[in-house]
Amino acid sequence: MLTRPSLVPIERSELRHVTLKLPPLKGRALQSAMRLQLLPYVPAGSRLAFAYREQSDGQLQAWLWQPASDVQARDLRQHWPQPLLEQPGQGLRLLARGAGSEAQYWVDGELRLTRWWPAVPSESDWALFVRAAGLQPDDHPRPQRSSPVQIGTPARGWLRGDNLPTPDPWAGWRWQAALLLVGGLVAVGIGVHLQTVHQLREDQALLARLRSEREQALGQRSRYLALREDFDALRALAPRSSQLELLDKVVASGILAAPPGLPAPAASAATNAAPGTITAAPAGATTAVPSAPSLAEWDYRNGQLKLALDIPEGQLVMLDITRRIEKLQGFSEVRIGLDSSNTSLILNMRVAAP
Repeated sequence: MLTRPSLVPIERSELRHVTLKLPPLKGRALQSAMRLQLLPYVPAGSRLAFAYREQSDGQLQAWLWQPASDVQARDLRQHWPQPLLEQPGQGLRLLARGAGSEAQYWVDGELRLTRWWPAVPSESDWALFVRAAGLQPDDHPRPQRSSPVQIGTPARGWLRGDNLPTPDPWAGWRWQAALLLVGGLVAVGIGVHLQTVHQLREDQALLARLRSEREQALGQRSRYLALREDFDALRALAPRSSQLELLDKVVASGILAAPPGLPAPAASAATNAAPGTITAAPAGATTAVPSAPSLAEWDYRNGQLKLALDIPEGQLVMLDITRRIEKLQGFSEVRIGLDSSNTSLILNMRVAAP
């Protein structure tokens, strides 16, 4: 728990009481004017502290003193004139101040006149004080000295002032803290700047890389479109090429090859010989050489292929040979027919799309 520092009373022997009349001023202007009016009461270059208050009669009452050289400005706030820490009086009174004495004249709770003596004042000194207060000495004889009642706090309305130099806010650790703060702010600013520059360079490098990749992608797309056009052009030729491929498959199946050789009719008479008799072919006997069939008609449309083969008359073995086409992949529903003259084979079949 914080405790309020105790007030330090300034002895009456060290104080000086002054009453001034100044133009109507307020705040700092009034304090500055009071300081200028009180400086002549202390030696040049001396320290000055004062407390002042405006009275009801328009005058300004001030207590001034010279603080010791070892009193700091922050400690001077607790120093107050001794009369301001006592209960106000009324009229004339004589107070004991150690070996000295103080005469006071109070009007309506305000101290209008005061004087201090290092000893008990004489009758003539007291009479002079009473006349200075505007009263008759005969009506106010010198009273006995009394002790004032202490109140411990200054009366209301009193203000403080001094001519001490303004405390330097940068004295002590404050300038170090300020320097550290400024250095920290500068370091943070430099760090943020460097981070921003580094990020900007990375963003620029990333942008350049993205632009390069975009240009490469555009070049690849142009190449793709060119290849696509070539491919589409080749696909346009696909129907013609497919018929050539079909023809190659048909030829590879062997249906256009010549059938195997058969003996001539004259040599067949040897079959009439007796059983168990070994006979040889007559001299000069010949083997019939069959001729290959020829492609007479080729019609391919809508997945249907029609072939017409011219065969020599009587070579019906071609009916079995043409069955080879059924083994080809993609050929189905093969139908084989023979015309009435036994010289042409008609083949109809379905061909799967390539």
